[in-house]
Amino acid sequence: MNVKSEYIEIARFKLKEGFTNKQFIDAESDIRAGAIQKQKGYQGRDLYLDSDGSWLIIIRWDNKASADAWTPIFMTLKEGQAFGGLLDFSSARQEHYTMVNP
Repeated sequence: MNVKSEYIEIARFKLKEGFTNKQFIDAESDIRAGAIQKQKGYQGRDLYLDSDGSWLIIIRWDNKASADAWTPIFMTLKEGQAFGGLLDFSSARQEHYTMVNP
């Protein structure tokens, strides 16, 4: 049985004061259309908004190594810097999970 492995990053955060959801969604769209499309192991991103203004992003990868390779690249990119400039990092939480198929 051939099972595809999957690794996810989950990020939860709020935006900095003064930034709008529209600005954030535009920044997220720029990321999705940018260099991440060519990143080895990238599968996709899902975006959610809670009623308290918290955002949740789930990023899907083939494996942890693919995700780890992207991390140092992300903030060097124009779209990564724009995205990061919107986040309230004091509210940010990240989690990482590897899929397990019993």
